[in-house]
Amino acid sequence: MSEKIQSKSSGKRNFTSWKAFLCLGFLLYAPSSLGAYETVEETIIRQNVNVSEWLDSVADGLDVFLAGERYTQRPNKTVVTLESSGYYTELDGTSGAFNFNIDLRLPNVEEYWQLTFTSYDENEERDAKTKYLRTEPRERNYGASLSLFKRMGDIRTSFQPRITFEGTPAISHSLKFETIVEEKSYRINPELEFYATPGKGAGIFEALNFNWPLSAKYSVTLINEGDYQSRPHIFTVTNGLSLGQSFSKSRSLSYAIFVTSSNRPNYQLAGYNFSVTWRHIVLNRILDYDIIPNIDFVRETNFVRNPGVTVNVNLHF
Repeated sequence: MSEKIQSKSSGKRNFTSWKAFLCLGFLLYAPSSLGAYETVEETIIRQNVNVSEWLDSVADGLDVFLAGERYTQRPNKTVVTLESSGYYTELDGTSGAFNFNIDLRLPNVEEYWQLTFTSYDENEERDAKTKYLRTEPRERNYGASLSLFKRMGDIRTSFQPRITFEGTPAISHSLKFETIVEEKSYRINPELEFYATPGKGAGIFEALNFNWPLSAKYSVTLINEGDYQSRPHIFTVTNGLSLGQSFSKSRSLSYAIFVTSSNRPNYQLAGYNFSVTWRHIVLNRILDYDIIPNIDFVRETNFVRNPGVTVNVNLHF
């Protein structure tokens, strides 16, 4: 926990008063009164550390109880993330959403598995456009997933069954293979996933993404992804190009274009999008936010220009 406190304290620089107000408004608990020599930022960090320590102690107690005794001294890495998002598009207006993600780690029970509780299905956000550019709230889907991890040489394998609690209980499955090939001038990230969901049936997702560091501040990423869903018989392909610009360890910009094609009614262009993403880590491992202005053109609206903006604020414990 000392490393956690030190890491969080490192994000103190460049913290202005309006950011402190934003953080205070996002917190779900009321900070204690400020001491005579304690700044607002120091109070926020102290309160966040207190909540993180309490969550770690609860997870550690459950871990030891289930295991029967303590087998390892590795620190508990349970993380709780609260996400508040706002969306605006010219055609659809404004909307908002609140989501949570609880990554429960129990190192004494099993070294290679992780229990996660979420208000949305992470596995439904496979494609690049959904992962990096959401223009509408996530579909509400409360559930828990058990992730099992194993390395086979350089290939990282994960198996993730998930049960949904909302409405009629349902179970989905995901088996993923992923690796990263590192070279001096580029990096390749191939990925293959087999999955099955109650609504969409069985499916296959594949990706082959390339990244070229141009300098210490700039990098280019080429995105190539495909997703097939058996029940609706839909094959969707996403191709994209992103230019990343880093200003510091806590501030970055990315400029991206995504082109989407599908086989319904026949294989043709389904839409394209231009976006700029501003990402700022206000306090390291505590508070960060994204602002994503974008322009969307989709087949359903006859490719009419649809400008919009997405704002995401994340609080971590």
